[in-house]
Amino acid sequence: MTPRHTLALLVAGAACAQQLEHRIGTYKAASSFEFGSRSVFVDGNREVYRSAVNYENGFRLFDGFLRLNSGGGDGRFADEIVLTMLGSAGDPYQANSLRLEKNRWYRLDLGFRVVNYYNHLAVLSGGEHRFNTERIFQNYDLTLFPMRRFQFLLGFDRVNQNGPALNSQSIDVRGEPAFPRDRFFVFADNVRRVNDTWRLGGNLSAGPVKISLLQGWDFYKEDTTHSLDGAGREPTLGLVAPSHRRSDPVHGLTPFSRLGVHTDANRSFAVNGRLVWAGGERRFVLDESLTSLNPISGVAVTRQAFVLGSGRRSQASGDGTLTWQPGRRWTLSNVISVNQTRITGDSAFVEVRSPANRFDPDRNEYFFDLLAIRMISNASDVSFRLTPRVGLYGGYHYSIRRVQSRENLRDDPEAPPFELALDSFENSLHSGLAGLRLRPFQALTMLFDVEVGRANRPFTPVSEKRFHAETLRVQWKRKTWLATGSFKNYRNRNNPPPVLGALEATPASVHSFENRQFSATLGWAPPRRYTLDAGYSYLQLNTASGIVNFPVPNAAAVASRRSLYESTLHHLHTTVRAEIHSKATVAMGYSLVKDTAGGRRPESVADFGRAYPSVLFDGSDAVNAYPLSYHAPQVRLSFHLHRKLSWNLGWQYYNYAERFTGIQDYTAHLATASLRWSF
Repeated sequence: MTPRHTLALLVAGAACAQQLEHRIGTYKAASSFEFGSRSVFVDGNREVYRSAVNYENGFRLFDGFLRLNSGGGDGRFADEIVLTMLGSAGDPYQANSLRLEKNRWYRLDLGFRVVNYYNHLAVLSGGEHRFNTERIFQNYDLTLFPMRRFQFLLGFDRVNQNGPALNSQSIDVRGEPAFPRDRFFVFADNVRRVNDTWRLGGNLSAGPVKISLLQGWDFYKEDTTHSLDGAGREPTLGLVAPSHRRSDPVHGLTPFSRLGVHTDANRSFAVNGRLVWAGGERRFVLDESLTSLNPISGVAVTRQAFVLGSGRRSQASGDGTLTWQPGRRWTLSNVISVNQTRITGDSAFVEVRSPANRFDPDRNEYFFDLLAIRMISNASDVSFRLTPRVGLYGGYHYSIRRVQSRENLRDDPEAPPFELALDSFENSLHSGLAGLRLRPFQALTMLFDVEVGRANRPFTPVSEKRFHAETLRVQWKRKTWLATGSFKNYRNRNNPPPVLGALEATPASVHSFENRQFSATLGWAPPRRYTLDAGYSYLQLNTASGIVNFPVPNAAAVASRRSLYESTLHHLHTTVRAEIHSKATVAMGYSLVKDTAGGRRPESVADFGRAYPSVLFDGSDAVNAYPLSYHAPQVRLSFHLHRKLSWNLGWQYYNYAERFTGIQDYTAHLATASLRWSF
């Protein structure tokens, strides 16, 4: 059970406690705080536990809530104050918010969140990719005159990420043993990223028309440093270079504008539109030098890379929606969208290697000055209610995309200068939709639709070309019961992957993708004592494609292979809350995630399996399947000692098991004891 499910059960437990109201001066006050201790016992791979759950021992403020309301709007500076807290005082996931509101004058929303991100997975690049960073989210939003026709908006957001990391880089120099194709170089990073966003705008209501305007400025700064300190001297799969220098600071500003127009959705004719524009310009530079020893000759080989230039990026998008209801039975709608992204500038990548070898030149130059992507799409839909219990709907959707670029690689330093040629690519996608809506009786609603689409020139091997989808949705609602169910089957057949160049073999297979989804939920919420929430989902994926796979260690070259990925994912979850006594409440939950991977059993391949785990690899085909299971039951008991005080005991269990490697398995017990005080 993930931290999200833990939060759901914690909220269910908090609902058991009474939020007592009393007066503080002219305000009605309601508050509730839960504080206590958590104990954690982990057996198995603690690194994977920290990467997935990351809860630790210690005293915590699990959650808190405080609301002050003046009722009649006679507060001096604020009519309502709302404070919420979750996971404060040391938890890896913390969320706090504060709202101040004065009727007809202002509303101020403040938010502060902390996410301690830890990731160290042994099967990813031999365990040589690690992150241990802290990300802090801050947001401040001020709305003036929130209950009037004109509202003034002012906002500021900041995202700050800092911490150590271990990363790797693959450097391909053909025929040079100092830079082998099946190994990568390991570096230590000190991540430092800051993103500030300022916003200024307003909302205007004029009869049935609402207009919103927002202007913003996005500042991004990254000053991550790279070094060999902390990379280790005996990595599992990677290499540590004798010397390395890299500097690539990134500082940029992106202003953006947004205009929205909306009309009353209850009218027979409604118009909605939105325009968004963002653009920025900056200069950039990257300077990197890497030295590695040739294991055969013992000669030090140096690779230097320089990236410099200036870039200008503009992105504009607009969409409009027209909805018309000519009668009680008919509804017609049309949505048109246009998106244009354009990146221009003088950019050059220069790579110099010394000494050169007979298989590879000592210099590469790559130039770029244009990338433009334009997308136009339209969706027309119609709905007709044949009878009060039977309805029909259908639609026609299409999109047209154009991609243009100017870039080129020059690997011969003696070649004369050349002009960058303009490459252009266009494709279109058309699809049709037809559906049926049924209500056999008042409590039951059913929807069934089919969509078929065709594209003339898919841009990538995994893009849609010939796809077919069927969807069925059912909902039953009666008194305190609610049940839903859905089924979707999606198939896509695409063209053969493009030729990758004369130096690489071309994959012979085509891309094929098939997806089946099924889900069912059941909810029961009687007026007293009991609540039930349960669900089950099934997801089956089958993907076959021709790819250039990761190189096998000691292989002479990268070879084309056919890759098949299979996944059969089951997810079961349930939560039950019951008042077993007037002074005691119990909440129980269970979550199961299990991937049977199409029933395949793992077969290990030493070097390839350690770097990129696969169940089967015979040198030409790769069958990727990752069978695993993840169990997470939990129980929470609440004893009401007093109308203002309750005592809570909780237990949660995690069991993660893989069938393809087994080195990442772990079990964990989390025990909590806390007091909830309402005053």
